[in-house]
Amino acid sequence: MENNDAVEINLSRIIPAQKWRVIRLITKVWEFSAHIPSVKEAVVIQKGRKMMKTKWRVEVDGIPISWIEEDFLAPGESAIYFKAVEGDLQEFSGEWLFKDSPGGTEVIINARLRVGIPVIKDFADAYVKKILTQNFEAILESAERRLISTRYSGYKSGDTSKIAGFGIIGHFYNFKHLEKCLKMLYPDFKMPSREFLGPLFHLTPSFKMQDILNFTSKTGQTANGCLIAATFIPEMIEQDTQTIFSKVVRACKVAEKHGVGIVTLGGFTSIVGERIGLDITNEVDVPVTTGNTFTAAMAIDGVLKAANLMNKDISSLKAVIVGGTGDIGSACARVLADKLRQITITGRTKANLQRISKELAKKRKSRITVTTDNFSAVKDADIVIAAASASASILKIDWFKPGAIICDVGYPKNISYIPTSRKDILIFSGGLSTSPTPLNFPIDIGLPTTNVVYGCFAEAIILALEKRFESFSFGRGNITPEKIEEIRQLGKKHGFEAADFYWGDKPIDAPVIENIKEMVNV
Repeated sequence: MENNDAVEINLSRIIPAQKWRVIRLITKVWEFSAHIPSVKEAVVIQKGRKMMKTKWRVEVDGIPISWIEEDFLAPGESAIYFKAVEGDLQEFSGEWLFKDSPGGTEVIINARLRVGIPVIKDFADAYVKKILTQNFEAILESAERRLISTRYSGYKSGDTSKIAGFGIIGHFYNFKHLEKCLKMLYPDFKMPSREFLGPLFHLTPSFKMQDILNFTSKTGQTANGCLIAATFIPEMIEQDTQTIFSKVVRACKVAEKHGVGIVTLGGFTSIVGERIGLDITNEVDVPVTTGNTFTAAMAIDGVLKAANLMNKDISSLKAVIVGGTGDIGSACARVLADKLRQITITGRTKANLQRISKELAKKRKSRITVTTDNFSAVKDADIVIAAASASASILKIDWFKPGAIICDVGYPKNISYIPTSRKDILIFSGGLSTSPTPLNFPIDIGLPTTNVVYGCFAEAIILALEKRFESFSFGRGNITPEKIEEIRQLGKKHGFEAADFYWGDKPIDAPVIENIKEMVNV
């Protein structure tokens, strides 16, 4: 450093783009004010082959700073050197360095500054350092966002060469699950109090947890992907929906940084935006699917398989779909209403219940009824599909009649996994699929084996294998029987079909089913 009094700023960021693209964008300083709120003015007042003189005015926290600097481009060093020659700061100089990185280009900023105002020098230097640091960070963030958007703009016109693979976005389903997973990752970790962990976790940004490499289809095709943790648990949604939505957006942007072709929104990540009337597809560039179409397909296939194993004539049965106004529930209703004697749909909102009732009554042959009372609906049902988005269990195991088939698609489960003495019902986790490639996740995500995957996860993998980077499942009530059949056939092509029956991690095999039948027939 030339002056011992100067304050240093040191930043670095890996931007997922080739070095020449990053340098070209950073040198287009005249575009900064259009993309970076803190940059009020950035203009070129003189330009040579390797030198520019630029005029700047930035503002953070209502404090404006102006200066004129000279910028020297050093292509052989992959560097840009700058020095303020006049303005508000007594000294402001530094360098931008660009280095190849496995994730793209590492951009390093080293700067030195002195405000030079007597009496308030210490405060002023520290405060201006904060202002300029935030401005540099905003420039890096903007550059990354613009380069990522350029990468994704091509796929909309059919060019999928710059994006590939899948991202799976999930979340922990309660604090107990979070604590369990932390212990799995770090067995010697001493758990802090929940009062400390909760607020800290609430502030933690979403992050990539695991790469999934060389996922191989039954056809031999491969795709890479990643598991991304959206850092919330469902009970946080009611407390601060806007923040949780921003966490889901952040998770999608993590996927974008890795060039992912399609992301799937697992669990509650798919419904957060609906709660506040925001569409996540307006916030991100990467194509987004909820995975609900394939989940519904696997739930339907599981129910039909269970009825066959229980020797039940599907056309004579009465079914209840708990949460039947939601995406998965309504999709199941549209298909099963052509097969069953009666379907009762439960939900929390009477207007939504009337809407789905009118739709199904016009097009289907089943008798359709609706109610907001889950207990009265399920107590005499032959089949129950539990597909409600609830942060805790809402159905009790002793509500169901002997011989009932119960498919719980919820995450968290609509029915608690607490051990039960009931041996006269067939209850299983629904919406699960076989996986042609075993998936070894670093934490417990509620799957019984590595060869079984959630339907929403499978949908993203199927679409990635097909290079169909599109919002296949998105928007409440848009899942049609035709879409279900389409994704079912694509899944079958790649080795995804309805999984065997499990309740938690306990398999429900043929002897168990025979015992259920015997109990019912006693």
